[in-house]
Amino acid sequence: MFSPVTPGLPVSAHSVLDVVPQMAGQSAAAALRETVEVAQAADDLGYRRFWLAEQHGVRGIGSAAPAVLAAVLAARTDRIRLGSGAVMLANHQPLVIAEEFAALAAAYPGRIDLGVGKAPVAAAPTTAAALGRTDVGWDAFPQRLDELCGFLRDGLPGRAPVGDVRLALAGLPPPVFVLAGTPHEAQVAAVRGLPVFLAHHTTSQTTLAAAAAYREFFEATGPTGKPYLAVTVGIVAADTDEEAVIRLAEYVRVKLRLNAASSRATPAELLEILRSPLTTRERHRAERLLDDPGHIIGSRATVASELASLAASTGADEIMLVPLAYDGLVRSAILRTTAAGLSRTVRTVPRSTPHFVATA
Repeated sequence: MFSPVTPGLPVSAHSVLDVVPQMAGQSAAAALRETVEVAQAADDLGYRRFWLAEQHGVRGIGSAAPAVLAAVLAARTDRIRLGSGAVMLANHQPLVIAEEFAALAAAYPGRIDLGVGKAPVAAAPTTAAALGRTDVGWDAFPQRLDELCGFLRDGLPGRAPVGDVRLALAGLPPPVFVLAGTPHEAQVAAVRGLPVFLAHHTTSQTTLAAAAAYREFFEATGPTGKPYLAVTVGIVAADTDEEAVIRLAEYVRVKLRLNAASSRATPAELLEILRSPLTTRERHRAERLLDDPGHIIGSRATVASELASLAASTGADEIMLVPLAYDGLVRSAILRTTAAGLSRTVRTVPRSTPHFVATA
């Protein structure tokens, strides 16, 4: 665990990464409605961004279309930035991504981010085939990243189109961020002068090396001219350390059982699978996460202290929180407790956007 260091970054230098969790037996509309409410809570509390992670074919996760979801959330929040964390370049043609996010940036000026990453090679073969993925190799990622950035630059004054292709709805482009899990991936962002988000919650063992590589190879050729480094971290915050551990165990119990269930399992069968109490294997898995530097579990004081230590040890400009819960109310509570620990107060702002209504 990280040693206590205070004070840390303010709430406004923290963000949220969500996957639109869908509980067993829950309708798609209800899962989306809960995520809208979590995004609204993050907006009210003063968090900087709310990103959606592109994942396909994973039971209990509904964030397969980040651009569409970002549009839904942007329409129902006031200030927070919306975006992808990340769109996987191996799953899409760069022009399509550029057009989608150019349209979002035109609709919501100054509120859209485009986070991109290399698709995981561990995707199921049937899922990869359904996506039309043909070039999952590492060498394709830098080229696709360059193509994407080239298309987005079409909207800047004095820029010529890429070949004969002109970007639809070209204007002030959204900022591009690279989600990196290794020093090599961080270097790809660095040499292009792009900001980087290190996937600390999944690859904590390489975070410090990736941060060092990013700073070593950074070239001031990007839009900001200076390095910008953020890290992600899995988080469970509650009133006490003990309650946070209980919430973590519940999250692990549900996640492991959904992952192990047959792809043909019905909602009723999934509910039955989830009925029994925590097993020894599930408890051991939760205990491993407690010891993983990529996860912070505890009370508001514990969380605030460890977030400050994470920022100090990595030199991060920003920390992106990954709330570990399927229930939307619990995810919102984690964000509220964390914000209280960071600021000692909870800020709420009158909402001007309508509430999201969807039928189940």
